[in-house]
Amino acid sequence: MKKEKAKKPYSYFSNLRFILHEQWKCSKVYLFLTAATIPLQSVSALIAAFLPKVVLDCLERQSGATELLWKVGVMSAAVVLIRIVQNSLEGYRDYFHNLSADRFWRMKILEKTMDMDYTVFVRKGTRSHREKAMESLMQNGPAVYIYINALLFSALFGFSAFTAIIVRCSVWFIPALIAGYALSAAGWKLLQKFRDKLKDENSRIRLRLQYLSRSSKDFAEAKDIRVYEMQNMLLAKSARNLAQRVALLHRANTGHMLNTLFEDVLKLIVTLAAYAYLIYLKVQSDMTLGDFALYLGAITGFSSWLSQLTDQFSNVLESTHFISDYRGFLDIPDEQPRKAQAPLPAGSRLPPQIELDHVCFTYEGADAPILRDFSLTIRPGERIAIVGDNGAGKTTLVKLLCGLLQPDSGEIRVGGRNIRDYGRDAYFSLIACVLQSVQFLPATVAKNIALLPEDQIDYTRLEDCMRKANIAQKVHSLPQKEQSLLIKDVHEGAVAFSGGEQQRILLARALYKDAPILILDEPTAALDPIAENDLYKQYSAFAAKKTSIYISHRLSSTRFCDRVVLLKDGRAAEVGTHEELMRAGGMYANLFHLQSRYYEEVDAQ
Repeated sequence: MKKEKAKKPYSYFSNLRFILHEQWKCSKVYLFLTAATIPLQSVSALIAAFLPKVVLDCLERQSGATELLWKVGVMSAAVVLIRIVQNSLEGYRDYFHNLSADRFWRMKILEKTMDMDYTVFVRKGTRSHREKAMESLMQNGPAVYIYINALLFSALFGFSAFTAIIVRCSVWFIPALIAGYALSAAGWKLLQKFRDKLKDENSRIRLRLQYLSRSSKDFAEAKDIRVYEMQNMLLAKSARNLAQRVALLHRANTGHMLNTLFEDVLKLIVTLAAYAYLIYLKVQSDMTLGDFALYLGAITGFSSWLSQLTDQFSNVLESTHFISDYRGFLDIPDEQPRKAQAPLPAGSRLPPQIELDHVCFTYEGADAPILRDFSLTIRPGERIAIVGDNGAGKTTLVKLLCGLLQPDSGEIRVGGRNIRDYGRDAYFSLIACVLQSVQFLPATVAKNIALLPEDQIDYTRLEDCMRKANIAQKVHSLPQKEQSLLIKDVHEGAVAFSGGEQQRILLARALYKDAPILILDEPTAALDPIAENDLYKQYSAFAAKKTSIYISHRLSSTRFCDRVVLLKDGRAAEVGTHEELMRAGGMYANLFHLQSRYYEEVDAQ
């Protein structure tokens, strides 16, 4: 089992390049609007800082009212105009941010989730990585990251402009103010490190709360919750997890409050020091009232911009960590090759021969392998039944045959080549599965069978597959027929099928795909023996030209198969036809006799 390598943290500039590159593909307009807002706030603040100087200079020179009103009017109009333009740009920018967040950044996480190797998907830690990536969108998402950096650059712009004014008064103000706010920035950096320590625990708590929330509204679980009176237990678990999350948030917010308090005290000290120094200069020199007002405004503005700079620095630090979480999930590497090194079997080579050669597999964290030195050759077109107790490794074998899991050692060959040689996605085209766990999409019956967009569905083929699966009559009895919607959680008017009907829809889905290898992993576990017998007869009839593999802990499928493989402790303990194994009188024969009363009842029908 391969272990995931620890990733190096992404740098600030690496994250910024990544976001700018991706956002350019998503929405160029958002970037232009964000860039346009950078200088506007600073220019507006500069005009506002010079306005008192202009007024006081005019009064001191005893300028006429016309000159004073004209200058004040022009400067005030400029400030108002800049604010109008700035607010308009920010409104449009926020609109394009919402579009990019929903249509692009969130979709990248969904795409990665559904496209990553199954081996990686089920690995410990992957869900936590995904949760942190989703949280990054809810906190400071990628598009917001650009905006935060724009604020940082805007603060730098204003900081530089006011620095040029202050230097004319006293150069010593600059290093003194910077030193004070550097302490504040260091405090924010320490706070971010503290928050990072809390992030993993917060992610685990969120996953538990999401599970409890889903359980409370799940149609399937609603019956158990009521019959077994599970409400109090679920509510208690939710309350405990909520209390833990509140405690984490309280610790993080306490650090934030202390840092903010330090900044406020610093601002007060800076303001008092500025007043004292400027009053001293006014008394000791011929400084005009206008210059006094300008320098006081510049020092206050410088302090404000420096405060914004430290605030944005802390925001950038936090956002950089969120973007690193986002990128870290997207950059989780796959382990199966996508590029094909050999063409798929075709024509007379279908269905292909399947060979499992000394295959071993151990789940992550398990003490012992679930499959041990398993070998089996399945001839083209053969029907194989794989049986055994729960935990014998049947479902694991299915996942290995499907290419979802990779063996720790040994080899799986299809058509004479290792299945990895075909490339992951291409190999999937050879397989059609009908699984015990029924998964439908919140879409029409037609789309759930064809698994294609509406305009690509062959309705003649769809009808033939539904008829062969013995579900056409039921579908045609529905008001919307094959256009009926499924999943009540999403669609209020959705239809519901019984367990047997659901399995027939899955059979129609497998028939529509028309893959040369058909794998059925306990598809009849929820059915009674009579319905199970009927469904296996249909599988057997329609899989005549396919290689069929039936997985079951019940033995009703074995009589339709060419050979039976009994799994025990991860090995093929017995292999042979039903009759051969019955004559051998081993474990298979004992299991069949234990279940025989059900099959005898079926035969009596």
